[in-house]
Amino acid sequence: MITIPRRLLCLFACFIGATASLTLSQAEAADQLIRSRPVSQGNTVATRTSTTHSGWSPQGNSQSVQRHQAASNRKPTLVSRPANGSVKQVGYLDGGCDCAECSSAGVLGGPGCGMEASCGLEVGCGLEEYGVCSCDACSGDLMSGCDSGFCDGGCDGMCGGAEIDCFPLFLPILRVDWSRFSFFAGSQAFKSPMNYPALDVAGQPRGGSGSFGYYQGFNEGRDLRNWLGLDLSAQLGVRATQTNLDGEEFTSGRMHQVFVTGGLFRRVDYGLQYGLVVDYLNQDWYYQSDLLQLRGELSWKVSACHEFGFQFMAGVTDQIVTTEAGGFTSSETIEPVDQYRAFYRRAMGTTGHMTAFLGGTSEEHFIWGSEMEIPLQTNWSLLVGSAYFSPGDDTALDANEAEGWNLSIGFAFRPGVTGPKQRYRNPLFNVADNGSFFVFRR
Repeated sequence: MITIPRRLLCLFACFIGATASLTLSQAEAADQLIRSRPVSQGNTVATRTSTTHSGWSPQGNSQSVQRHQAASNRKPTLVSRPANGSVKQVGYLDGGCDCAECSSAGVLGGPGCGMEASCGLEVGCGLEEYGVCSCDACSGDLMSGCDSGFCDGGCDGMCGGAEIDCFPLFLPILRVDWSRFSFFAGSQAFKSPMNYPALDVAGQPRGGSGSFGYYQGFNEGRDLRNWLGLDLSAQLGVRATQTNLDGEEFTSGRMHQVFVTGGLFRRVDYGLQYGLVVDYLNQDWYYQSDLLQLRGELSWKVSACHEFGFQFMAGVTDQIVTTEAGGFTSSETIEPVDQYRAFYRRAMGTTGHMTAFLGGTSEEHFIWGSEMEIPLQTNWSLLVGSAYFSPGDDTALDANEAEGWNLSIGFAFRPGVTGPKQRYRNPLFNVADNGSFFVFRR
C-alpha cells in the first residue's frame, strides 16, 4: 500500500487552493473588463439577457446584477485616432510620449528608428531607501518620490505593476538615477603636432610617432524643467586617457590627459536642435598644459531619425609651455585649433547614432571622419570614432608634423534602461577627445 506524507498532501492542497483563487481573480478581472466596454444600443437587449444568465455572478447577488445592468445602459464612447495612423507629436515640456498615449495611437514607445527599446522596461528611481520598494515611491506622497526632482520622470514607466529595484544602504542614503549615466572605456590611437618636440640641442627638428593607449570615463545628462522651467537639458562628463605607456624616443614619461565637458543642449523629435559646451583639457607629458575651448552644434531634424547640421570648436585660451625632451629645455606656445564641420546624423534607437562629418580648421586642415554608437543590448553599446586632419599647403609646420588623426573603439554601459521618454536628456555631445580637441603648435 502506497503512503502519501502529510506534508506533501498539505502542499498539494495549498497549490489547489492558490490555483483556484488565481482562476477566480482572473475570471473576475475578465468580467470587469468585458462589462466596462461600451456597447451599442442595438446590443442592449442581448446584453441584458446575457446578464441574467451569466455564470460569473452567483445566484441571488443583486449587486452584481445591478452592475451588469449599468454596464448595458452605457452609451458608446467615441475615441479619436489619427487619420493617417502616424505618431502623435509630443512637445518636450509635455513630458514626452508615455506608454498609454502612444498605445492609444497604435504605437508602442516613442518614434522608432529601427532599434527602439520597449516602452514597458522604463527604469526606476535608482537606489531607493531600504524598505521603499514599490511604486509608492513614485506617488509623490514621500519626500523620496519623483516630485522631489531627483528622478526626472524615471518612475513614469514603472508604476504599471512592476516594482522598483531597491538596495539596502546605510546612512547617508544615496539616490542615483542611473538612467542618466553612461560609463565608457576603450582603446585609442592619435597623433598631433605635439608628438614632435620642436628642436633638439643642435637646433634640428626631432623625430616622433603616434600615441596609443586607453581611455575611460562617464557622461551624464539631466533635464532642467524642474529647476528653470525651460526646454533645456544639461550634461557633464569626464574622460581620462593613458598613452605612450613605454615612453617615446625623446622622453621616458607617459602621457596623461583629462578631458572635462559640460554645458547645455536641447533635443527634439523634429525641427531645430542645438547645444553649447565648454571643454577643458589637462595634459601631462614632456610638457604640462591647461586649455579651454567652446564646442557648439546647430542642426535640423528632418525626421525622428535623420539630422543635418553644423558643428564648431573655438579655442578660448592658449598657453606658453616649457618642454623637456631629451635633456633639452625650450618653450613654445600651444592652442586648440578652431574647427568647422558639416555633419549628417542617423539615429539608431534611443541611444545609438551614426554621424559622418567633413570640414576645415583655422590651420588650413581639411577634416573628415565619423562617430558611431551602436546599441548591442539593453545596457551596452559599441563606440567607434575616427577623425583625420589633412594639412594644407600654407601650414607653418612640415606636412608630417602638421598631420593629425584620432582613432578609438570601446564600449559604453548604461546601468539604467533609457526609455523613449528619457531620450531628450541623453547628452548631445560626447566628452571631448583628441579628435574634437586638437592641439596645435604656433
